[in-house]
Amino acid sequence: MSYPKVADNKPKMVQVEEGKEYHYCRCGLSKNQPWCDGSHAKEPTGITPLAFKAEATEQKAFCMCRKSKNQPFCDGSHRHLPAVTDIEDLVGGAKGGGGGDFAELMNAGPTKEEPTLGAVKALARGDTQKMGHHGEMGAMGVPLVDLPRWDDLQLVVAQLATKPLMDDAPVDTSVVLGPRAKKPLKFAVPIIISDMSFGALSEEAKTCLARGAEMAGTGICSGEGGMLPEEQQANSRYLYELASAKFGFHLENMRKVQAFHFKGGQGAKTGTGGHLPGNKVVGKIAQVRELKEGQSAVSPPTFSDLKTP
Repeated sequence: MSYPKVADNKPKMVQVEEGKEYHYCRCGLSKNQPWCDGSHAKEPTGITPLAFKAEATEQKAFCMCRKSKNQPFCDGSHRHLPAVTDIEDLVGGAKGGGGGDFAELMNAGPTKEEPTLGAVKALARGDTQKMGHHGEMGAMGVPLVDLPRWDDLQLVVAQLATKPLMDDAPVDTSVVLGPRAKKPLKFAVPIIISDMSFGALSEEAKTCLARGAEMAGTGICSGEGGMLPEEQQANSRYLYELASAKFGFHLENMRKVQAFHFKGGQGAKTGTGGHLPGNKVVGKIAQVRELKEGQSAVSPPTFSDLKTP
């Protein structure tokens, strides 16, 4: 027995007397919980009782799950035990034929279907003494059956073609659009807030996303619903979109933005255009899209005036 048995899934309240020495059962086998009755020597368990003197006469909550980091007293660790309807199912006590003790539960595996289950259970128990900075390590003398086979190896060619960096090496995630342009546009990360139109999203959502993108050092695209002024002013890497319906699009607005985004077709619904129901085309949404209130905003599947030879 390498691990203590769960005596109960909740602490036990016991009155202790000031100055009196007690021997707390750490193996979980005692029939006189929480005190030792010598059961640890009968197995043998390799686990010895914990001797302590009470500092005051008072009621104390003693750990019965043997997971507390403040033994002999409870620290709340029992709350993390597996959920069970009967404590006998967890500790395997007088009823017999129960689910076994906590050690058995945590030592389950490996199986043919899950050969790494034993290692996963060990990590769940907190057995990290043999773990190095980069994970599990072993020395010479590993049993043959535990050694990897060629079929177990995966060659990641990216790490063969390019030498990996050290853990603390600085990594530049920035991306430059138009590196040869007169005014290149630089993003701190290779991610932008993609084109979602005003109307599909509310003014509050569009503005918040623009501010968040600005804080992250990246940009946001207007979408096909026209330029929302508050959104454009909140981001210094603004992409102004021209889509098939040309809602609220004006070339003079290009002077206010940092990039032009051309949408040749509807990405979310291939072969068709976008559709914003008329009941959403009201107030500022109708104004920015330059539509009458109540008029559905339907985008053609492509540009009617875009001709190719």
